[in-house]
Amino acid sequence: MIRYKESFMKLLVPPMDGRTLKQLREAVPTVEIVIAESKDDALNKVVDVDAIYGPVSSELIKAGKKLRWVQVTSAGVEGYLFPELVESDIILTNAKGVYAIHIAEHVMALILSFGRAINILIHRQRDEIWESRANLPVIEINGLTLGIVGLGGIGLEVAKSAHALGMRILAVDPTQTYQPDYVENLWRLDKLHDMLKEADFVTICCPLTPQTRQMMSTEEFKCMKPTAYLINIARGGIVDQEALIKALKTKEIAGAGLDVTVPEPLPKGNPLWQMENVIITPHMAGQSPLSSRRLMKVFTENLKRFVNGEPLLNVVDKKLGY
Repeated sequence: MIRYKESFMKLLVPPMDGRTLKQLREAVPTVEIVIAESKDDALNKVVDVDAIYGPVSSELIKAGKKLRWVQVTSAGVEGYLFPELVESDIILTNAKGVYAIHIAEHVMALILSFGRAINILIHRQRDEIWESRANLPVIEINGLTLGIVGLGGIGLEVAKSAHALGMRILAVDPTQTYQPDYVENLWRLDKLHDMLKEADFVTICCPLTPQTRQMMSTEEFKCMKPTAYLINIARGGIVDQEALIKALKTKEIAGAGLDVTVPEPLPKGNPLWQMENVIITPHMAGQSPLSSRRLMKVFTENLKRFVNGEPLLNVVDKKLGY
């Protein structure tokens, strides 16, 4: 990697608050920070910058003749894998690990909501009904099996949180080799159906790639227990939504907690809205008052490394998509 010095390093960023800009400039004073006020402004200013922080487009990549590095603010990068970037020598880094803690908390909130029948009680509260306890299908989470699809940063944090509640953990992942003691089995994706047959809850934590698009479909739902729940906090495209609706209607599975859908926002009139065995949240599992601080910490560290010609954190394999 090229080692940059003083005036040779230019960074393009979106509008930032004064405090964040001050922190960046103090952390790496040799970097010239260029602020893009709009998409058109970014296209004009990207011509001679070395790096971009924030979202990018194919037009921006084509216009950035000197670009060497792009740091995006999301963990998933499927929206950035256009040919102009994938086929270039530009390094792409993501925000892996930044959102893991609060996304794991969101997963556990959904699991616990189903366990204590909160999905039903919310409707009863709205209708001012004091439901008989005998009508509430509560379950104990302790001792149940959680199947995790994708044991990356988020999947590992989910596993840790679920283990703390006494859950048994199984996982599938195409490349992960790190297996904590509390993950009983870590398999490759060819064992997905085996895992689904054992799991009481299945959590999608993998990126959306050609390999994972609609990987949860009719056959997968048939593998799941009729008492099992699906939790998706990753990307809506990983689940065949029509197959999911059918599985929910026919009670092939017990329910679903969805933070992501296809499309987003989920249109009015979609059957998922009215299903009592479904909890829908508006793609907000990644929301936290602390995420901006964590993101800036990762970016600042990477900026220092880039300037010093050192290996960057969270480098994405652009061909694999993660």
